[in-house]
Amino acid sequence: MINKETIAAPATSSSGLGAIFLVRISGKESIDIVENIFRPVNSRKILRNQKSHSVHLGYLSNNGKDLDQVLVSLFRSPHSYTGEDMVEISCHGSSYIRDKLLQLLLEKGARMARPGEFTMRAFINGKMDLSQAEAVADLIYAESESSHSIAMMQMRGGIFPIIKELRKELIQFASILELELDFSSENVEFYSKEDLYKLLDKLENKLKGLIDSFSLGNALKQGVSVVLVGAPNSGKSTLFNALLKENRSIVSKIPGTTRDVIEESLILDGIRFRFIDTAGIRQTEDDIEKISIQKTIEIIRKAQLIIYLFDATSFEEERILNDISKIRASRIFIVANKIDLANKIDLKMIKIDLSSFFQISAKLGIGINGLKNALSNFVDRKILDQKMVISQWRHYEAFIGTLDSIYEIRKGIERGLSEDLIAMDIRQALHFLGEVTGDVSTDNLLENIFSKFCIGK
Repeated sequence: MINKETIAAPATSSSGLGAIFLVRISGKESIDIVENIFRPVNSRKILRNQKSHSVHLGYLSNNGKDLDQVLVSLFRSPHSYTGEDMVEISCHGSSYIRDKLLQLLLEKGARMARPGEFTMRAFINGKMDLSQAEAVADLIYAESESSHSIAMMQMRGGIFPIIKELRKELIQFASILELELDFSSENVEFYSKEDLYKLLDKLENKLKGLIDSFSLGNALKQGVSVVLVGAPNSGKSTLFNALLKENRSIVSKIPGTTRDVIEESLILDGIRFRFIDTAGIRQTEDDIEKISIQKTIEIIRKAQLIIYLFDATSFEEERILNDISKIRASRIFIVANKIDLANKIDLKMIKIDLSSFFQISAKLGIGINGLKNALSNFVDRKILDQKMVISQWRHYEAFIGTLDSIYEIRKGIERGLSEDLIAMDIRQALHFLGEVTGDVSTDNLLENIFSKFCIGK
């Protein structure tokens, strides 16, 4: 039924005033519906007779009364965004005009589109695969150069050729096993085990590359999480404010001032970072502070980067190294704060990794730019030039499932299982790959994906 109904929705924001308001209509009756409320400047022009990708000036009209001068853009099936007949109407941004336009479209037979329904129709009509459709939403919500680059990469079909190749190789693998099964009684061998293992190695390496790209791909999409950690009064809140260039976090000489997690974002060289100010870690009898410290520990475990801050006026290297060993994070920046008040730290004598060691004064702004440069360089920008980057949890889980199936195929060959049992694992791997592109999908899956879109997309 979805493709038999004609839908309409605003394609521009409905909040506030704007010079132009755009409404899009898609479906079999879209041109006829618009023709009922459109009076072209050239009275000899009949909309239904016009060519695709043509624009027409005229008036939004109801019962002989003109409401607005509009532009109507015509897109005929299959050469439109949805693959159906589509019309886009550009009117002025008056709330009265836009409400009246939508009302007229509904009166003439259209219905309001559901979130993401235009893009869902594009997917159903073969205009894009499911991973490209998801990239449309990512592009709309992109807040940084890096998240925009990943979304554009996927919209251009970033991982589709790789999945297509994986499916082709798996189907080839299944065909070989079928041949082996058909001629098993004749002791005919079409492929050596070594060749089969080489093919499995190739598949595993491709899948591992996609899976490994998720950690950074998702971080670039959501923002790289950077957690500020350290003892009370080490200057975490002051550094937090200095990085953001605003007084976002309360600064006080009283230990334990920060009780809750405070998060703000900052774009550095096109990459979004999410800075998280946390409660100072220490032994305390305050029940509320204990809860805050427990929150800090949980956030540390999920962070991409930790900034461990200490007071340079009370430099104790062994205690710092002991604290760092307890954090157990993959990447830590060690930052000595309040260097304007401290004696110079002899770098030749310390055991701390100097490549991740910084000396700053958060209060005076000393060393802040150097720290920001290090944060920017923390992200490997080469990943943005690759085509093998995934940023969706759904894709990540599907590739994990595919890899597990490949492992089962390998085990089956090593154990000498029959070809028909191994073929079941191959079909399972193909199923997981199909979930990414939408070759295998359910109504619930599609509804979940497209419900996150805005109405007019």
